[in-house]
Amino acid sequence: MMKPLIHRWLLLATLISLPAMAQETEYQFGVRWSVNDLASSLYIQDIMLDFTGVASNFDRRQPITEYTKTGNNTIGLNTWIDGGYWAEDQIKVSLLYWEPGQNPNTEANTAFEVVMRPGVEDAKPEVVSVDPSAPLQPRESDIEFTSNGRYETLNISFNNRQSMPTWCWEEGDVLQDNAATRDSLTHEYRRLHALFAAGDNEALLNAAAIRTEELAIASNTPEEYVRHRFSYDMYFDNPDVYQLNDFPEEPMTLNLGANSRVAWLTTEGVQVPIRFNHIQENDISSRVRPYFIQRNGQWEICR
Repeated sequence: MMKPLIHRWLLLATLISLPAMAQETEYQFGVRWSVNDLASSLYIQDIMLDFTGVASNFDRRQPITEYTKTGNNTIGLNTWIDGGYWAEDQIKVSLLYWEPGQNPNTEANTAFEVVMRPGVEDAKPEVVSVDPSAPLQPRESDIEFTSNGRYETLNISFNNRQSMPTWCWEEGDVLQDNAATRDSLTHEYRRLHALFAAGDNEALLNAAAIRTEELAIASNTPEEYVRHRFSYDMYFDNPDVYQLNDFPEEPMTLNLGANSRVAWLTTEGVQVPIRFNHIQENDISSRVRPYFIQRNGQWEICR
């Protein structure tokens, strides 16, 4: 009598565990982009990831898991050049995915790749490769190359079929693009600047606890490791190398992204209010570029 009962219990336990075993891989994501002899800036969800203000040749990649949501996502690569584009100019953007534990520099798969040759007459963005099994898929009808007279933008829309967490940049209050928002955020920047001036590494890391938590989830690494990676002690321990710049007195520019839920301030161009000058190198500085959301009237560092 006992044997069939034990057998049925074991069978039931096995069936209960099957869905967990059948779960799909939770991939991590990245973007790879390259330009030849062009100035450029890269945005995801209208949040700036990179700025190179001088004509450059490069091929770069960066993880974007923490900026990627389920469903529709957008990437914009801005380029500009004095005198117009040449026929050989090429802009290339690839979306990447890899399994946790893999090396994204050597083991990442290309979900799809978009190429634009802005110097060729009547050229349009071209999706040159697509992996149909990838979780990231291009929305080809929404990929375009536009100009606003100051720079051109390769706009890439893509769909993510993988279920994702709800990130902080999706949850902030919708912000108003006005002086009141700018002045309120300036006050928060001043508070952070005072912590940098005091060399209070712990308080600065505590202020960015949400960022640490979400980056740990996105990269599948312990929070303590992420927190250590963001330590500012390098600046505080080397005052002969790094010097905190004075906080700007003039009003700054308010920037909004992610459907006006993410905010940051800039001074001239894309220069930031908090930066460390490199004492032994002229015109070189390390920029501290936090991105904020507001919840319940409080500013929080989201990225």
